[in-house]
Order: sequence, then structure tokens, then C-alpha cells
Amino acid sequence: MAAEAARRLSLSVRALTYRLERIHTLTGINPTDPMHRYTLQTAVIGARLLDWPTTQV
Repeated sequence: MAAEAARRLSLSVRALTYRLERIHTLTGINPTDPMHRYTLQTAVIGARLLDWPTTQV
């Protein structure tokens, strides 16, 4: 599964797993858990809609 995801993202498997672990370390959210992944996806969509971080509140 990681190999397929890495291929689709044009990354090495090592880079993909490093990034997933980094997300987990920084946020405490496990991106391999479906509910946590949904939370992360929702946050990314919200940030894009708000044009974050380029806009100031």
C-alpha cells in the first residue's frame, strides 16, 4: 500500500513514511487511522479555502 501511494505521489517509500511519521509527531494525529486521516483532510481543505497561510486574520 505504501509503495502504491508513494508511486502516485512521485515519492520514494522512505520519503512517504518519513512524512507520515513527521505528521504524527507534529500533530499527535495518526494519518494511517481512517478517522484521523479524515480530520487531517478536513483541516487541509479548510486551510485551502481560507488561503492559509498567505492571508492574515
